[in-house]
Amino acid sequence: MTRLYSAFKKYHKWPALVFTVFFIFFSISGILMNHRELISSIDINRKYLPNNYELQSWNLASVKGSKALNSDSVIFYGGAGIWITNQNFSSWTPFMNGIPIGSDNRKIFDFEATSKGNYLAATRFGLYHFNKPQQKWIKCQLPKSDEFVTGIEIVDSTTYITTRNSLYTVKYVDENLSFTKVELIPPTESKPDISIFRLFWIIHSGEILGISGRIIVDIVGIIMLFLSITGLIYFISPKIVKRIKGRFKLRRTKQATKFSYKWHLKVGALSALLLMIVSLTGIFLRPPFLLFVVSGNINHSENSIRKNDIFWHDKVRDIKYDKERNLYLIATSDGIFYGKELNEPFCKFKNEPPISVMGINVFEILEGGNYLIGSFSGAFQWNPTNGIIHNYITGNEVKPTNSLSSPFGSVAVSGYSKINNDEYFFDYDKGVLPMRQNQKDIAMPKLVKNSFRFPPMESGAGVPYLPYILSNY
Repeated sequence: MTRLYSAFKKYHKWPALVFTVFFIFFSISGILMNHRELISSIDINRKYLPNNYELQSWNLASVKGSKALNSDSVIFYGGAGIWITNQNFSSWTPFMNGIPIGSDNRKIFDFEATSKGNYLAATRFGLYHFNKPQQKWIKCQLPKSDEFVTGIEIVDSTTYITTRNSLYTVKYVDENLSFTKVELIPPTESKPDISIFRLFWIIHSGEILGISGRIIVDIVGIIMLFLSITGLIYFISPKIVKRIKGRFKLRRTKQATKFSYKWHLKVGALSALLLMIVSLTGIFLRPPFLLFVVSGNINHSENSIRKNDIFWHDKVRDIKYDKERNLYLIATSDGIFYGKELNEPFCKFKNEPPISVMGINVFEILEGGNYLIGSFSGAFQWNPTNGIIHNYITGNEVKPTNSLSSPFGSVAVSGYSKINNDEYFFDYDKGVLPMRQNQKDIAMPKLVKNSFRFPPMESGAGVPYLPYILSNY
């Protein structure tokens, strides 16, 4: 027993010492991520970060899309917020008055101008509409638990928005907006399930138990921080005592060492199971272990009264309407679904283009019955009727797939813009990519660079694409 204890002590001590700095970082950042909205207004100057976080040519998901307002004004929106420019891209004006400061608050997932001349902006923390008399954005009143807005689509005179969980219709009453939830019906014979990745995430964050679960995980983070600090004290203090023994009174140092040793063991033993659960689930939320769980699913009980809600929960990414086929299209993390009516069961397309595990970033209806699908796996032109798929940039035909693809293709598409028949893709790393060589260049002005600071909750510990896994998958 003594030998076994000595072995455990030895192999616990040295690996823990090596990773203590990381444990402290993970503890603090984990607690903050569990309450992201509280620090969403805080940004980090990119000059203090490694070079791969530097803004160049609209990289790092600065742009997701654009909208032409009139013959001379164009809106660009995305991670950098909302900006108005002209057709020559020579002047840039921020269009974010009323949206709270902080890059996390101003990350725009979709933007639409309605037939009545109103503007809508979809953000992580809610839907905003532009109040013209006040000349500012006003936050709309969506359910607090369902404010992550992912898509906006206008069909005739009806406006639809998608959140991560739901579909709503929007009605204008004077200057206010009201929302009616649309009951999305899954495909017939489908089972309510949850991805293993999502299951690990809600366990790791404590979301599985609601607010009480989040508090428990916060306590686990504090415990890990306590164990890291007391472990360091116990390791360092005896060496300090040995070096300066006899020259100073070391009573307090010895007391700190005894306290650290005693409570490090007690707290560590009592919290071992919780620490193991949080640590193991966290490991599978990051590459390379992420790829082992990202495509797996676990079924809920088929008798669940919330079958429909469970099926769509945290999966919905965008909505489009195909006028030619009279189809509503719902893009999700499980693929793209279609239906002629919103009150009927949706169907899933049999063959789809490659879509990165990090989610769909571009979804456009093209002429001729084709769709443009863009993600970190690349950009593809897809005809859902015959199943033919072409690489949109190279023109080469590709084979359809029924599974989630690898994280990266030759072009990591994070955005797309079409202005006067000129098309631009935005690569996460390389920035803007004109489709033709003689197109106008879109230089990223210093004003935008200085405005688009780095949200601390998107730190990927050296993995710049990790934020998209947690944010968009």
